[in-house]
Amino acid sequence: MNLSHVDFQKARRISKAIQEYLEQINDDGLRSTDIYPILARKGLIEKDRHNGLHFRKFLRKLKDNNLLNLIPQCQYRTTKTDFVEWYFYRSRVDVNKKKTALSNDERKLIKPEITGQEISDFIEKAKPHVAKLRKIAVSSLTPQKLEIRSNYPRAYEKWTEREIEIMISADKELIGIDKIAELLERQPSAVRKKLEQTKQP
Repeated sequence: MNLSHVDFQKARRISKAIQEYLEQINDDGLRSTDIYPILARKGLIEKDRHNGLHFRKFLRKLKDNNLLNLIPQCQYRTTKTDFVEWYFYRSRVDVNKKKTALSNDERKLIKPEITGQEISDFIEKAKPHVAKLRKIAVSSLTPQKLEIRSNYPRAYEKWTEREIEIMISADKELIGIDKIAELLERQPSAVRKKLEQTKQP
Protein backbone atom coordinates (compact mmCIF):
# COMPACT_ATOMS: atom_id res chain seq x y z
CA MET A 1 0.00 0.00 0.00
CA ASN A 2 1.46 3.35 -1.08
CA LEU A 3 -0.86 5.55 0.99
CA SER A 4 0.13 7.26 4.22
CA HIS A 5 -1.96 8.36 7.18
CA VAL A 6 -1.72 11.93 5.82
CA ASP A 7 -3.15 10.78 2.46
CA PHE A 8 -6.00 9.03 4.24
CA GLN A 9 -6.97 12.11 6.24
CA LYS A 10 -6.55 14.29 3.14
CA ALA A 11 -9.03 12.10 1.26
CA ARG A 12 -11.54 12.44 4.08
CA ARG A 13 -11.24 16.23 4.12
CA ILE A 14 -11.59 16.36 0.34
CA SER A 15 -14.69 14.16 0.49
CA LYS A 16 -16.31 16.42 3.06
CA ALA A 17 -15.53 19.57 1.02
CA ILE A 18 -16.87 18.02 -2.20
CA GLN A 19 -20.08 16.89 -0.51
CA GLU A 20 -20.66 20.35 0.97
CA TYR A 21 -20.05 22.00 -2.41
CA LEU A 22 -22.34 19.64 -4.35
CA GLU A 23 -25.11 20.13 -1.81
CA GLN A 24 -24.64 23.89 -1.90
CA ILE A 25 -24.94 24.17 -5.68
CA ASN A 26 -27.49 21.32 -5.85
CA ASP A 27 -25.78 19.77 -8.86
CA ASP A 28 -24.18 16.46 -9.85
CA GLY A 29 -21.93 14.98 -12.47
CA LEU A 30 -19.20 17.61 -12.21
CA ARG A 31 -15.75 16.97 -13.65
CA SER A 32 -12.48 17.16 -11.72
CA THR A 33 -11.79 20.52 -13.40
CA ASP A 34 -15.01 21.86 -11.86
CA ILE A 35 -14.17 20.60 -8.38
CA TYR A 36 -10.47 21.49 -8.37
CA PRO A 37 -10.83 25.29 -7.85
CA ILE A 38 -12.95 24.74 -4.74
CA LEU A 39 -10.42 22.36 -3.20
CA ALA A 40 -7.48 24.60 -4.15
CA ARG A 41 -9.13 27.61 -2.49
CA LYS A 42 -9.59 25.60 0.71
CA GLY A 43 -5.93 24.54 0.60
CA LEU A 44 -6.83 20.85 0.34
CA ILE A 45 -5.09 20.38 -3.00
CA GLU A 46 -1.88 21.92 -4.31
CA LYS A 47 -2.50 24.56 -6.96
CA ASP A 48 -1.13 23.98 -10.45
CA ARG A 49 -1.31 25.44 -13.95
CA HIS A 50 -3.06 22.38 -15.37
CA ASN A 51 -6.42 22.90 -13.67
CA GLY A 52 -6.08 20.09 -11.15
CA LEU A 53 -3.17 17.87 -12.21
CA HIS A 54 -2.18 17.14 -8.59
CA PHE A 55 -5.82 16.45 -7.72
CA ARG A 56 -6.17 13.93 -10.54
CA LYS A 57 -2.89 12.27 -9.53
CA PHE A 58 -4.20 11.93 -5.99
CA LEU A 59 -7.43 10.36 -7.26
CA ARG A 60 -5.40 7.93 -9.37
CA LYS A 61 -3.32 7.05 -6.31
CA LEU A 62 -6.49 6.24 -4.36
CA LYS A 63 -7.85 4.21 -7.29
CA ASP A 64 -4.61 2.23 -7.68
CA ASN A 65 -4.72 1.37 -3.97
CA ASN A 66 -8.42 0.36 -4.12
CA LEU A 67 -9.29 3.22 -1.75
CA LEU A 68 -11.31 5.50 -4.01
CA ASN A 69 -14.22 4.70 -1.69
CA LEU A 70 -12.66 7.25 0.71
CA ILE A 71 -14.18 9.84 -1.64
CA PRO A 72 -17.59 8.23 -2.24
CA GLN A 73 -18.69 11.12 -4.47
CA CYS A 74 -16.06 10.18 -7.07
CA GLN A 75 -16.69 7.91 -10.05
CA TYR A 76 -14.49 7.39 -13.07
CA ARG A 77 -14.67 6.28 -16.67
CA THR A 78 -11.77 4.94 -18.66
CA THR A 79 -11.59 5.91 -22.33
CA LYS A 80 -10.34 3.67 -25.14
CA THR A 81 -6.93 5.33 -24.79
CA ASP A 82 -6.82 4.47 -21.05
CA PHE A 83 -7.41 8.11 -20.12
CA VAL A 84 -9.38 8.37 -16.87
CA GLU A 85 -12.25 10.86 -16.62
CA TRP A 86 -13.35 11.75 -13.09
CA TYR A 87 -16.95 12.66 -12.18
CA PHE A 88 -18.49 13.70 -8.87
CA TYR A 89 -21.99 13.03 -7.51
CA ARG A 90 -23.54 13.82 -4.16
CA SER A 91 -23.22 10.97 -1.70
CA ARG A 92 -26.51 9.66 -0.34
CA VAL A 93 -24.97 8.92 3.04
CA ASP A 94 -23.62 11.44 5.54
CA VAL A 95 -19.90 11.26 4.83
CA ASN A 96 -19.15 12.63 8.29
CA LYS A 97 -21.17 9.97 10.11
CA LYS A 98 -20.58 7.12 7.67
CA LYS A 99 -19.55 3.93 9.45
CA THR A 100 -18.05 1.25 7.28
CA ALA A 101 -16.06 -1.86 7.96
CA LEU A 102 -12.41 -1.02 7.48
CA SER A 103 -9.70 -3.35 6.27
CA ASN A 104 -6.56 -3.81 8.38
CA ASP A 105 -4.66 -1.57 5.95
CA GLU A 106 -7.27 1.18 6.32
CA ARG A 107 -7.14 0.92 10.12
CA LYS A 108 -3.38 1.44 10.00
CA LEU A 109 -3.89 4.52 7.87
CA ILE A 110 -6.35 5.97 10.36
CA LYS A 111 -4.07 5.33 13.29
CA PRO A 112 -0.76 3.78 12.34
CA GLU A 113 1.20 2.07 15.06
CA ILE A 114 3.86 4.29 16.62
CA THR A 115 6.21 3.23 19.37
CA GLY A 116 7.06 5.16 22.51
CA GLN A 117 10.64 5.41 21.28
CA GLU A 118 9.51 6.99 18.01
CA ILE A 119 7.47 9.54 19.97
CA SER A 120 10.47 10.33 22.20
CA ASP A 121 12.75 10.67 19.17
CA PHE A 122 10.33 13.07 17.48
CA ILE A 123 10.04 15.22 20.62
CA GLU A 124 13.81 15.36 21.06
CA LYS A 125 14.28 16.51 17.46
CA ALA A 126 11.55 19.15 17.78
CA LYS A 127 12.54 20.55 21.21
CA PRO A 128 15.34 22.83 19.92
CA HIS A 129 12.83 24.47 17.55
CA VAL A 130 10.39 25.06 20.40
CA ALA A 131 13.18 26.50 22.58
CA LYS A 132 13.77 29.20 19.94
CA LEU A 133 10.18 30.45 20.15
CA ARG A 134 9.75 33.78 21.90
CA LYS A 135 8.28 34.18 25.38
CA ILE A 136 6.38 37.13 26.82
CA ALA A 137 7.58 38.88 29.97
CA VAL A 138 6.14 37.16 33.04
CA SER A 139 5.60 40.55 34.71
CA SER A 140 2.56 41.02 32.45
CA LEU A 141 0.84 37.90 33.82
CA THR A 142 -1.62 37.64 36.71
CA PRO A 143 -0.76 35.42 39.72
CA GLN A 144 -3.26 32.83 38.46
CA LYS A 145 -1.63 32.74 35.02
CA LEU A 146 1.81 32.54 36.61
CA GLU A 147 0.69 29.49 38.55
CA ILE A 148 -0.46 27.81 35.33
CA ARG A 149 2.84 28.80 33.70
CA SER A 150 4.69 26.87 36.39
CA ASN A 151 3.25 23.70 34.81
CA TYR A 152 3.01 24.92 31.21
CA PRO A 153 5.90 27.36 30.52
CA ARG A 154 4.45 28.56 27.20
CA ALA A 155 0.85 29.01 28.38
CA TYR A 156 -0.70 32.31 27.22
CA GLU A 157 1.94 32.87 24.56
CA LYS A 158 0.68 34.19 21.25
CA TRP A 159 0.71 31.39 18.66
CA THR A 160 3.30 31.97 15.96
CA GLU A 161 3.32 30.49 12.46
CA ARG A 162 6.41 28.47 13.34
CA GLU A 163 4.78 26.98 16.44
CA ILE A 164 1.68 26.07 14.44
CA GLU A 165 3.93 24.34 11.87
CA ILE A 166 5.57 22.32 14.65
CA MET A 167 2.18 21.42 16.10
CA ILE A 168 0.78 20.28 12.74
CA SER A 169 3.92 18.25 12.05
CA ALA A 170 3.61 16.58 15.46
CA ASP A 171 -0.08 15.87 14.83
CA LYS A 172 0.77 14.20 11.52
CA GLU A 173 3.20 11.96 13.40
CA LEU A 174 0.27 10.91 15.63
CA ILE A 175 2.14 11.44 18.86
CA GLY A 176 -1.10 12.44 20.63
CA ILE A 177 -2.45 15.69 22.12
CA ASP A 178 -0.79 15.19 25.51
CA LYS A 179 2.63 14.67 23.91
CA ILE A 180 2.17 17.66 21.60
CA ALA A 181 1.25 19.76 24.64
CA GLU A 182 4.34 18.47 26.44
CA LEU A 183 6.48 19.39 23.46
CA LEU A 184 4.98 22.89 23.09
CA GLU A 185 4.86 23.41 26.86
CA ARG A 186 1.18 24.34 26.61
CA GLN A 187 -2.07 23.11 28.11
CA PRO A 188 -3.56 20.12 26.24
CA SER A 189 -6.89 21.96 25.96
CA ALA A 190 -5.18 24.90 24.23
CA VAL A 191 -3.40 22.58 21.80
CA ARG A 192 -6.61 20.68 21.02
CA LYS A 193 -8.47 23.94 20.33
CA LYS A 194 -5.71 25.29 18.07
CA LEU A 195 -5.51 22.02 16.14
CA GLU A 196 -9.26 22.06 15.54
CA GLN A 197 -8.99 25.63 14.24
CA THR A 198 -6.25 24.69 11.77
CA LYS A 199 -8.34 21.81 10.42
CA GLN A 200 -11.39 23.95 9.72
CA PRO A 201 -11.92 24.66 5.98
